Amino acid sequence: MRIQVRSRTGNAVLGVLGVVYVCAAIALLAYHMMQTWGAVGLIDRAVQVVLVGAVAVGILFIITAAQNLGVHLGSHREARHHPGDAAVVR
Repeated sequence: MRIQVRSRTGNAVLGVLGVVYVCAAIALLAYHMMQTWGAVGLIDRAVQVVLVGAVAVGILFIITAAQNLGVHLGSHREARHHPGDAAVVR
């Protein structure tokens, strides 16, 4: 699935929102787990699942914005080109 946002500003905002979602969801999840460590009920599990989902959505926002902006988030080993690796064109 590819989501296209055509403006650079829109993609930057999408990436920033993703970072905010991830940071906020992780902080809330940590706080919630510390507060309910000994007595976890069904509602508490539901809150935890929703917060993990918010982390996943934030990561999806970051990946989408990076793809639309042309930023490579993976390993740079494949992207390196050595002078001896160039193909000969005749």
